[in-house]
Amino acid sequence: MSDERREYFRIDDEIALDYRLIEEDETEALSERIHARVPDRFTVASSFTATSRQMAQALHKVQNQSPELVRCLQAIDQKLNMLAQLFVSEEMNIDQQPTREVNLSAGGLAFRSQHEIGTGSLLEMRMVLFPSLIGILNLSRVIHCERVSDGNVQFPWQVAVNFEQLRETDRELLVRHVMAKQTRRLRSERLEDD
Repeated sequence: MSDERREYFRIDDEIALDYRLIEEDETEALSERIHARVPDRFTVASSFTATSRQMAQALHKVQNQSPELVRCLQAIDQKLNMLAQLFVSEEMNIDQQPTREVNLSAGGLAFRSQHEIGTGSLLEMRMVLFPSLIGILNLSRVIHCERVSDGNVQFPWQVAVNFEQLRETDRELLVRHVMAKQTRRLRSERLEDD
């Protein structure tokens, strides 16, 4: 993970995480699903977020000419994003799914697991970022797995993965999420110091 650490900033975070071991022959179908032009119920929130960012630039240009139209379009955008978040929440069953502590970057993830996962194994991963409720689907490869003897009997294995298949818009969302979380943490630390 040392190369990946240099490429992307990492944070400790809590996310909803679901993963399953997949075989090499499943990778093509998963890749097609990840890069599909039409998002599914799980990836629609991340697609909407990327579109909202593009739309914000256009709305800013017409703000002075038609502020009422801009407010109306922003309200519609907000409603659609709320609907997309509902889909993600239902797909991951967020109410019953406990969050997981992870170490996250735009290039990979480290998390604790109940079971050993062999180095080189492929995982289909579904992650939900908080508080945005954005669902990110990716194909990851295990680059490290070791038993940790720190008393955590429920999750005794530390697993590190690299994201092998990830939409570029989702990588950008991860970068923004990591930077926003780091900014909030630094701001909180400054307030505590003052």
